[in-house]
Amino acid sequence: MGQTEGKKRLGRFELRVSDDDPDVAYVRLPGHPGETCQMSKSVRLTELLGTYAGPEVVLDFDPDGVLVGIELLA
Repeated sequence: MGQTEGKKRLGRFELRVSDDDPDVAYVRLPGHPGETCQMSKSVRLTELLGTYAGPEVVLDFDPDGVLVGIELLA
């Protein structure tokens, strides 16, 4: 995700809303490695819960398997 229109710091959490698409948001969790990192693994919530029918959710993990970010697509 590029620059952000809306950015909120919530303690050690950060919510970013895309400038290009207001229907895309990203939550950075504690331990997120930063702006230019590549996640070790990204998993769509539908891959974990086949019956999930809500907005698209992508879970980003670091190389140690720690959840560090969540992308939300409305």
